[in-house]
Amino acid sequence: MGHSVLGSIPFLSSKSDFQTILDSLPLNVLTCDPKTLVIDYANKASVDTLNLVRDLLPPGVNGDTIVGKCIDVFHKAPAHQRNILAKPSSFPHHAIIRLGPHMLDLHIEAIYSGKDITKLALSWSICSEREQLKIMVDNMPINIMMCDPRTLEINYINKTSLDTLRTIQHLLPVNVDDLLGTCIDVFHKTPSHQRKLLGDPKNLPYRAKISLGEEILDLNVSAIKDAGGYYIGAMASWSVITAQEALTKNVLQISGKVSDASAEVKSTAQSLSAAAEETSVQSVAVATAAEEASTNVQTVAAAAEEMTASIQEITTQINHANITSKEAVTKAEETRGVIQKLSEASQKIGNVVDMINDIAEQTNLLALNATIEAARAGDAGKGFAVVASEVKSLAAETTKATDEIQTQISSMQTVTRDAVDAIASIQETIGEISDSSAEVAAAITQQATTTEEISRNVQEAAQATREVSNNTTGIQQAASETGAAATQLLGLADNLSSKAGSMNTQIGNFMGGSEK
Repeated sequence: MGHSVLGSIPFLSSKSDFQTILDSLPLNVLTCDPKTLVIDYANKASVDTLNLVRDLLPPGVNGDTIVGKCIDVFHKAPAHQRNILAKPSSFPHHAIIRLGPHMLDLHIEAIYSGKDITKLALSWSICSEREQLKIMVDNMPINIMMCDPRTLEINYINKTSLDTLRTIQHLLPVNVDDLLGTCIDVFHKTPSHQRKLLGDPKNLPYRAKISLGEEILDLNVSAIKDAGGYYIGAMASWSVITAQEALTKNVLQISGKVSDASAEVKSTAQSLSAAAEETSVQSVAVATAAEEASTNVQTVAAAAEEMTASIQEITTQINHANITSKEAVTKAEETRGVIQKLSEASQKIGNVVDMINDIAEQTNLLALNATIEAARAGDAGKGFAVVASEVKSLAAETTKATDEIQTQISSMQTVTRDAVDAIASIQETIGEISDSSAEVAAAITQQATTTEEISRNVQEAAQATREVSNNTTGIQQAASETGAAATQLLGLADNLSSKAGSMNTQIGNFMGGSEK
């Protein structure tokens, strides 16, 4: 059971002296009857403060009217407060209550007269800013703890710290809910080091990584001083960095791999650059050769087209000659028939001449017989003899003429036979020529087809060569672009290597700095 300090001051001989002292305090003070809870006194500071917040008070309640009011007017459920205040063990009682946007810090003490409580004294203040700050610190997403620099007892733990500590409760020597008021020595095997460190604010700030079971904690301790510079506490902001440490280790490993990979990329880029340069040189040579080949193929294609045209012309002429030779064969055949008929006619004429010759011989024989008979007749047969002589002379001339005709006919028959044989030979030769012309025409037609195919293939080859030339130009351009890309890649590899080294250095510095 507590007793009021004010109630034990010996020089407060009267109620007037007591109220005079309270009125002079800058602290808000109210007193009430412990049984009825009716306010029977409000010092000047309370009156002034209540008037400042009168708009937030129940109707009719303000600093000027507060005396005589029951404290029930401040509570929606006054029974709860009455139960607390009815128990002497509740004192001193502390509470933070809300009044509109404000937070009120209440301290209630019992004033005794002997063993009896004669008054309840309430000191209060508007602590909105302080509470807002406390709420902010309590709810900060950072683990905050504070201890007394002399006793090293934990006197503050924010909500985030409590929540985090509960996740590692199995590693703690004390239950989380019992940590407030516990000395930090329980966390250390050799607490003298920590006592020496935290006992002097010159040693702060201090940062360290400590192991707690399988977890790693990052601890940052700072000195908290009041407005006069007095060291009032050591504040520790801390975090569980087990995952971050593992991540940092992985990052360092990855950084090393990146550094190695950047070296490989640089080497590959150098090889690629050299290959691209060689490809560019070779592509230039190939492009030149392809251009020359394209020119040559186009020349051959033009010649093939001209040869195709010539072969087509020759084919036309040979076809014409073949037709002409066929006509000549036909005409020779007709001429042979005519000459054959002429030979037959000359044979018939020869037969007629032979017959005339026989008649002439018979006439000559008859004339001879007539001459003989005329000679026998004498003068009577002279006239007849003259006629017989004339007939004989005509028969002789006829015989001579028929002989000559016979000779001409024989000669004509010989010439006719020769002509027939010659025409037959010509016909045979023309037939052979016609057959040869037909074969040549067929061969030339085949050759023309082949030449056209060659010309088409040459044209396709020329087109392909042009495409090769164009593609080679594209390859050359691609090689140039590849070379440029390789150069850029080489630059990026150098930059990557530099940044990987820088990242290693920075991570090393970060790791080293975080251990200080």
